[in-house]
Amino acid sequence: MKKLFAVLSLAGFMLLALLPAMAQNNRTGSIDLEGQKPALPLTPEEIIRRFTAKESELREIWKEFSYQQESRLQVLGPANIVSGEFFQVSDFVFNDAGMRLERIIKAPPSTLDNAGLRMTQEDKNAFINLQPFALGAQDLPNYSVSYIGKEKVDELNCYVFDVIPKVMSNNRELKRLRDQKIEGKYFQGRIWVDDEDLQIVKTAGKVVPEFDQRFPKFETYRENIDGRYWFPTYTYGDDYLEFDRFRVHVKMVIKYKNYKQFQSDVKITGVEEIIEDTTKPGEKKPPVDDKNKPATTPAKPGETKKEDPKAKPVKPRP
Repeated sequence: MKKLFAVLSLAGFMLLALLPAMAQNNRTGSIDLEGQKPALPLTPEEIIRRFTAKESELREIWKEFSYQQESRLQVLGPANIVSGEFFQVSDFVFNDAGMRLERIIKAPPSTLDNAGLRMTQEDKNAFINLQPFALGAQDLPNYSVSYIGKEKVDELNCYVFDVIPKVMSNNRELKRLRDQKIEGKYFQGRIWVDDEDLQIVKTAGKVVPEFDQRFPKFETYRENIDGRYWFPTYTYGDDYLEFDRFRVHVKMVIKYKNYKQFQSDVKITGVEEIIEDTTKPGEKKPPVDDKNKPATTPAKPGETKKEDPKAKPVKPRP
């Protein structure tokens, strides 16, 4: 029976665009363009340097926020019938001493065993307590980052980069990781960076390397929190995991919500308590879908997000 690590990744960061200064002629009041040096366009290397630096900064700021995380992983059989599921809702909160802890408020028994998969406690920690931010400045030496071009993501114009861990072309290092049973340590995929704020607004890919385990592809979307920080709010994956003798169709949805900043020095601790779900054994559940995925990337600070008059309200899932 195979183990499954479900991880995610990933990331967004705020930097102000540089505005060219314009000298004014004191005698005529007109703008003097002579001698003015136009702002040079940023090189891909400079863009990478800036958004990875902000990614590292956001990792630390994120530790100062409480939030709720809802994680669901389903195995689908024929006709998309759910044959196994892992589901957990956790509140990441601060105690009186200012220490952040995970309070598990809903955690029905996992039924992944019914589908031929097994999730250990270590797997569960990787799935729930994942690091949503990837490719910080300290990670950059381990990656090859290639500029692909520009692409529009909803209302945002973005720079697009492909990221590949250097270890994937290093057979000696791959052997060391295999011998030490280290899998899913790096992110491999694509990153979208807003061309004005130079923040990551979307990531898509998977974690690597894979030896005995398999990891699903996913997409992570970010939203602007408190008008300053771009944090992940939604991750969705729908993929087939190819094992030696069989393949498994999995879907996952992870939601982050109710972000609130705690003004204090933060220390991270472990899990506090578990409150079991009241779901009846054997009760059938529908497969997860992406109906609750953000329809558009949220408006930037100071902008008003346009509502679609034709859009129908989405009923929240229980």
